[in-house]
Amino acid sequence: MDTFSHIVIGIGIGALAQIDPAVSSNQPLSQAVMLGVVIGSNAPDFDFIYRLKGKGSYFRNHRGLSHSLPALPLWGLLVSGLLYPFFPVSGFLHLFLWTFLAVILHIFFDLFNVHGTQVLLPFSKKWITFDAIPLFDPYILTLHFLGFGLLFFYQAGNTFLMIYGFIFLYLAVRFLSALLTKRHLQHHFIKADRIKLIPRISLFKWDVIIETGEDFLFGVYVDNRLDIEHTLSKKIDFPVLVSDSTNDPSVSDFLAGTTFAYPFVAVKKNGYFVYWKDLRFRTKKFFPSLAIMFISSDLKRKNSYIGKVNSLKQYKKVLRSLMNSSSSSIK
Repeated sequence: MDTFSHIVIGIGIGALAQIDPAVSSNQPLSQAVMLGVVIGSNAPDFDFIYRLKGKGSYFRNHRGLSHSLPALPLWGLLVSGLLYPFFPVSGFLHLFLWTFLAVILHIFFDLFNVHGTQVLLPFSKKWITFDAIPLFDPYILTLHFLGFGLLFFYQAGNTFLMIYGFIFLYLAVRFLSALLTKRHLQHHFIKADRIKLIPRISLFKWDVIIETGEDFLFGVYVDNRLDIEHTLSKKIDFPVLVSDSTNDPSVSDFLAGTTFAYPFVAVKKNGYFVYWKDLRFRTKKFFPSLAIMFISSDLKRKNSYIGKVNSLKQYKKVLRSLMNSSSSSIK
């Protein structure tokens, strides 16, 4: 989920914490818990510090160890331990447990979107994702703001106990819908290698990627009907160039963060462009999240770019930079 959503959820958990008599009866502890849960609700995303080492390091490590099972109690202890000296409270255990819950819910909500997390690190590098909710979910936020409005009339803890009951019911419905949708598609595409659902904001409507041995099918599924919008062939031109591109550090970092990147090669007058496009994110036939590597015609000059390209103007600018720069990674 996005940062704003995690902040809102953190405030919601702070309100829920008022159901704990030790918190509701102790104002300093209540203040500490509110700070702890808001910070804890965002703590796993503190892995943005990897950006200091470059964009590639962030692509490789985001939602990795910081979102893993061993990190959960460590984040709780770190946040609680840093806050505790600033508040004259005796309830460290309560501060830790509520902060720990906020960290857990961060990972929990992240598992439900299309990115998922490597929650099983260091035991497994597998990405776990339930493909049930969009990256920005207005329904979850609306329920939180409804709860904030009700605080003027009802007790905070009981109010948000009810709000989170509705949220978990909503998540269960979307998870079950995703499960049934995927089974329905698997029944009709029995030879598909993989089927990926990309949740839309609209309930029971999905973007779909169906991977076969020969191509990728992209469509929209709604009302038990799949409309295929376009296909991409899995035929790889210039396989040596494609293989060589994976040795580039930036491209390698990009590929570490997705299992749905696929290469395409474009031949230009002065060289080649190798595109690794993340097929999970598309607008019609445009894929904004990608890695691009330029290889000169004499194979001596190589430049790379990873990130998002949000417009045709930006796209052309990136290509010009790759062609005109000396060997490097374009930021």
